[in-house]
Amino acid sequence: MENEKKDKIYKGVLIGLGIVLVVVAVMYYSEHRENKRYIGEITAEKLSLQSELELLSADYDSLQTSNDTLNVQLKMEQEKISELLERMRVFRNNSYAEINKYKRELGTLKEVLRDYIVQIDSLNTRNQLLTAENVRVKKQINWVKERNQKLEESTENMKEVISKAAALDVAGLTCYPINKKGKTVKKISKTVKLKTSFTLRKNITAATGAKEIFVRLTRPDEVVLGNPQNLLFDFENTKLVYSAKREIDYEGDELEVAIFWDNDGSLISGEYKVDVFAEGNHIGNAKFLLK
Repeated sequence: MENEKKDKIYKGVLIGLGIVLVVVAVMYYSEHRENKRYIGEITAEKLSLQSELELLSADYDSLQTSNDTLNVQLKMEQEKISELLERMRVFRNNSYAEINKYKRELGTLKEVLRDYIVQIDSLNTRNQLLTAENVRVKKQINWVKERNQKLEESTENMKEVISKAAALDVAGLTCYPINKKGKTVKKISKTVKLKTSFTLRKNITAATGAKEIFVRLTRPDEVVLGNPQNLLFDFENTKLVYSAKREIDYEGDELEVAIFWDNDGSLISGEYKVDVFAEGNHIGNAKFLLK
């Protein structure tokens, strides 16, 4: 009876711990998702404000007047826009208060622009205004073209950044000879396999699931130790021979990996290179000696 009570208490504790872990996991996921949404909203607001400022700058550029005083004032307002754009570019504080501050400054610049338009309208003739409008339209068209080009470049750069962030990375990469019992040896004559060991680092941005890891071993004379079938893998628009490969199931957490190459009698003494590849990326390299 006493053992049964202890078993019930033990099971109850386990169930309680399980519930706590589930609650903590749900709270962490919820907070993480909320933070991503919050940062995403602020980033979108920032980009929208930058676009409005650039459009406003184009509007100021389009204003033409023969009045020197007004020209000086317009230049000062354009400098304010440039200064505000620069502050927006380096802005890293994820704060709605800061975003709202920039909105107020943008609103003030728009009001000033409307005042200048009224003043210039009273100073220039209709033909002058039409000419200024044509210039403004042309500049806007050119600006739109330039903006689209910059957006395309920015999109490509962002894709590259995301791709690099999602690439696997290794730590503690080593390669050493072992005998048939799996023990490390020092002499080539006793080597049965070369064992490549490393840790795949944690990466929450990387895609999870099955992944092929390729190991490429290069002798001191630059000859690559091949696989029995002389199979190749893709890397930077070319195909390379690999020494050994292994398929792993990666879930985003740290993972210990070992890949073995069977000694085919082609080992020589000297310094070797080991390179590791995955998903078309070179993710690690190291050197080791064989005697």
